[in-house]
Amino acid sequence: MTDSVKATAEKTAEKATEFFADVREKASEAAEKGKKFAAEAVEFNKANVEAVVEASKIVAKGAQEIGKTNMEFAKKNFEEVQVAVKELTSVKSPTDFVKLQGELVRKGFDTAVAQGSKNTEAMVKLASEMFQPISNRIAATTELFKKAA
Repeated sequence: MTDSVKATAEKTAEKATEFFADVREKASEAAEKGKKFAAEAVEFNKANVEAVVEASKIVAKGAQEIGKTNMEFAKKNFEEVQVAVKELTSVKSPTDFVKLQGELVRKGFDTAVAQGSKNTEAMVKLASEMFQPISNRIAATTELFKKAA
C-alpha cells in the first residue's frame, strides 16, 4: 500500500507542478497583456489631451481674430458716429434733421446686422474648427470599441 500511496503522491505532485506551471504561464501572459493595455491607455489618453490642447489653441486664435475684427469695427463705427454728429449739427431745418436722422438710423441698423452676421459666421466656423480635433478623437475611440467588440 505504501508503494501505491507513494505513486499517487508522485502523480499528484506531478499534476500540481504542471498546474502551477500552467498558472504561472497564464499569469505571465496576463501581466504582459496588462502592461500592453496600460501602455496603450497612456498613449490613448495622451492623444486625447493633445486633441484638447489643439482645440484650445484653435479657440484662442479664433477669439483673437474675432476680437481684432470687432475692434476694427468699433473704430470704424466711432469714426462714422463722428461724421454723423457733424452732419446732424450742420442741418438747417428740423425736417432735414429728422430725414438725416432716419437715414443714419437705417445705416446704423444695416451695419449692425451685417456685423452681427459676420460675427455669427465667424463663431460657427470657429466652433467647427475647434471641434475637429475632438471629433477625430471620438472617431478613434469609436474605432477602438469596434475592434474590442
